[in-house]
Amino acid sequence: MLSPRDRLLAALFAFQLLVAAVFGGILVHDLNTDNNRPVALTQTPGGGNPGVAAQPTTSASAGATGAPGTKGSTITTTSGPAPGTTVPPAKADTKVIAAGAPIKVGAIVTQTGAINFASSAQATKAYFDMVNRAGGVNGHKIILDLRDDQLDQPRGQSQAQQMVGDGVFAFTGWNAPNTENQIVPFLEQNKIPLIGGYGERAEYHSSYSYIFSASYGHYGYQMGRFLAEQGVKKPGLVYITNNEATADANLVKAFKAGFASKGVTLSDKEIVSEQPTQATYDDLVTQYRLDGVDGFASLLDQTAYNRLLQSQARQSYHPKHAADALFVDPSVQQSSATDGVFVATDYEFIDGGGAQVQKYVSTVKAAYGSRAQINYFGEQGWVDAEIFVAAVKAMGTTITRANLLKVMDGLNGKGGFGFTSDLQFAPGNRDINRCIKFGKVASGRVNRVTDWRCDGQPF
Repeated sequence: MLSPRDRLLAALFAFQLLVAAVFGGILVHDLNTDNNRPVALTQTPGGGNPGVAAQPTTSASAGATGAPGTKGSTITTTSGPAPGTTVPPAKADTKVIAAGAPIKVGAIVTQTGAINFASSAQATKAYFDMVNRAGGVNGHKIILDLRDDQLDQPRGQSQAQQMVGDGVFAFTGWNAPNTENQIVPFLEQNKIPLIGGYGERAEYHSSYSYIFSASYGHYGYQMGRFLAEQGVKKPGLVYITNNEATADANLVKAFKAGFASKGVTLSDKEIVSEQPTQATYDDLVTQYRLDGVDGFASLLDQTAYNRLLQSQARQSYHPKHAADALFVDPSVQQSSATDGVFVATDYEFIDGGGAQVQKYVSTVKAAYGSRAQINYFGEQGWVDAEIFVAAVKAMGTTITRANLLKVMDGLNGKGGFGFTSDLQFAPGNRDINRCIKFGKVASGRVNRVTDWRCDGQPF
């Protein structure tokens, strides 16, 4: 026989089930309702591009009219399709911006916090300011609504909703991984194009987003293959975790494939994922020394690279090392110990970059003086703005979101705007940047050792 206390607990449990069912029904109905009001981003941690963590953990629902496919279908992003796989076309509004009216674009860039991308924000703003000083684009000035999410996802979610409510035409120049890690459902619900972002896994598969950095598939494959070509027989891999199993698994798979292409095996024992706040890399260095690791690849942020170098110095451990482009960021302390480190990048190196790279450098320095930050992410912010302007020019007088998507799919990416390899713009293609090049550090500077190395790895 149940006691009064047991009966009360049972009643409360039944009530909770009823409430959950009611709210679950409301949520499902809302997700399948097409409306134009801004929707929130979900708070799921995740990663995509070399440097910092962040990636969606589930597929993006296509219940809203603007999502890929037909109403009620789902586009899955848990594994990358083979190169050439297309994305269903997006639907966007056809409201034309009036002649001479300003074009408002939004960008969320993490500019303060444990990790920041202020260089990206500076470059995007400097490019748009330069265009506006020259009269704008087709008679339109570009107004940039630039926000800082401070590496805080809820803050970024609120800012994204505010910008949609304020009527931004498109997003461009985003570099905010914690906010971007669930941006795709938000873009699709609100039918907002994203022209340039940090590079999250779902963004490479959405009909609303265009990412101009190479994915983990290309980075991992080329870095593993390159190290094997340098004679590494027992490799290691250390990277900042995406805090999402599928993203991390795809990253590891790419590196293993690169090493395997040259007959070298990357053992699971020598694969180490770390948090961005990792205080020391002493344990990693000790492990690699004891295991006889003769070369390793790394995907870390600037602070982590400084800590890794300190740990290596303490144990005099300097095997062959292939790092991502942030290794030669001005904030990473170079010394004689860093000479010989190989650096992988999907954008031109600042040192030795061509005319377009130098134009980026001089323009940002002129705009920001001693506060100018010149680095890899600055190049990304500049290119994002440049490609957006190129698309607006191509639209002529018919400036609509629908036409923006159409024009983006037909842009000429030959030469990568002076910053990357040829960008592969085509209807439905989101594997836009497929190439990596390598340099080698000498006296604190990086010198190119290969040209672009391209592949057809899944992205």
